[in-house]
Amino acid sequence: MNYIQLFIDQLSDAVLLVAPDHKIAAVNRHFLDLTEEADLHKGKSIDEILLRHMDGDEGTLLVAKGFISVTVSEGLLPVHEEIYRYFIVKEQPAVVHSCQESLLKTLMDIVPDFIGIKDGEGRFIFANEFVGELFELPGFDFTGKTDADLAMIRPYFRDVFQYCIETDEQVWQAREIVRCEEFVPERDGGTRFFDVYKIPVFNPDGTRKNLLVFGREITEKIKSRVLLEESEARYRLLAENAMDMITTHTPDGSFTYVSPASYALLGKKPEEILGESGYGMLHPDDEEISRMAHEALIQGPCTKTIPFRLQHKDGHYVWLETSCKSIADDTGEVVEIIGVTRDISDRKRSEDMLRQSDKLSIVGQLAASVAHEIRNPLTSLKGFIQLLQESKQLDAANYYTIMDKELNRIDQIMGQLLLLAKPQVRTYKKTCLKEIVEFVETLLQPEAIVQNVRINTELSAELPLIYAEENELKQVLINLLKNAIDSMAIGGEITIRGELLEDKIHLSVEDQGCGIPADHIQKMCEPFYTTKEKGTGLGLMVSSKIMKEHKGELKFESVEGKGTTVRMILPLS
Repeated sequence: MNYIQLFIDQLSDAVLLVAPDHKIAAVNRHFLDLTEEADLHKGKSIDEILLRHMDGDEGTLLVAKGFISVTVSEGLLPVHEEIYRYFIVKEQPAVVHSCQESLLKTLMDIVPDFIGIKDGEGRFIFANEFVGELFELPGFDFTGKTDADLAMIRPYFRDVFQYCIETDEQVWQAREIVRCEEFVPERDGGTRFFDVYKIPVFNPDGTRKNLLVFGREITEKIKSRVLLEESEARYRLLAENAMDMITTHTPDGSFTYVSPASYALLGKKPEEILGESGYGMLHPDDEEISRMAHEALIQGPCTKTIPFRLQHKDGHYVWLETSCKSIADDTGEVVEIIGVTRDISDRKRSEDMLRQSDKLSIVGQLAASVAHEIRNPLTSLKGFIQLLQESKQLDAANYYTIMDKELNRIDQIMGQLLLLAKPQVRTYKKTCLKEIVEFVETLLQPEAIVQNVRINTELSAELPLIYAEENELKQVLINLLKNAIDSMAIGGEITIRGELLEDKIHLSVEDQGCGIPADHIQKMCEPFYTTKEKGTGLGLMVSSKIMKEHKGELKFESVEGKGTTVRMILPLS
């Protein structure tokens, strides 16, 4: 527009440039001199300031002092991708400047677009230099030539000129502006494409006057469009034949595309799902995890993989796994979600069978361990009973104490097994770890004194309250302290430390005992595994179970001959 403004300012007549919306886009300085008002034209339609007379060549122009009579000539000018109209206004009597025509021709020639004007018989009145270069006729005078004449001159472009003849006639018949795509072959085998406007102009009596032709090259745009269409076709072929169901969704979750694999997975054709949300088919137990994943996807570009169940058309639920990726525009706003969904029913069945197998294996190991642990005291009891039956001279009272201890051992094993297996009613409440440590220390202090063991406590003053089952944590700490005391045959020190590390509470029991071999540490919480002569092997197993129920864990660090440190790690909430 800056160049056009500079150009029209060089013309000696008043010139207006009018946009497609009929608003005045620019005027030259001679127009301002003629109207004597700099702001008269701004924001106005051409019809508000210029009244055309019936014959079309004369009119009345609104100026600052009223109206003046003018002669008007007009034409069309391509600006960017739109067609603007220009009006040359001359106050009567008009003064013609010879430079005007040459300047307009110069403007037309420097435009890198196809510009041609034909008369009602199809003969060229004007063709800019671009037309000559396009058809390998540089400097050629097109005046008076028809497309049929040009086909004879340049046979290589015969099909192009024949197409122009046909489309020109269609425009005359339609009696309106027509937009079409035309192509011109190149010698190297390529093709140049043009976006062409053809504008018919008729005389007052309805006969054909002129045909204005404007063409802008869009070769690169066409090539990009063809590549895009080919790419879309390849991906659509892939999607249509993939075993997995491929889907696209709007940010609110509605399906915009569903591949045919939906029928194999859900018994539903794509058209039965399009426009709906998957939540209507979702298993109630999987709704929360699906909504959380969806919320994460619409927050910004990311990828999520989630397993869930959708209802099949016949009513049963199918286990599926979807990998989703959210797509964002240039502003970062998510505009689409793409998903690839596959059936994982077989995998789920395999996992269930594996878990069942693991459970059976654990039950078998537990049963074997229980049988082994109970058989020892039962063997002793059976031996004593047989001995008492066979020998009437023995004093049975000497053996009652031993038998009673063996029965108590059986009762202890069965009690811990019941504690492990039977769900307990728990009451979680705010609990002070310092009070738990003081209680356990007081409880085990007499036993520690007998074993020549001193218990020290180093608790951080910043330890917060936690939600826990107080008695269960006491049981864990009692088990750890008893193990520490039993590990020091000649006495020593036990240190209980409590501190807050990385938003977790670490409560540790450190002893100076015999330590645990490195290859045994991993087995410490297994059922009936013990390093003590009279241990049941269930204390640490029960302790580990309690810690897991509190969303915590037990960690062991040990050096043989130097001691062991066991950490109770608990979350704050």
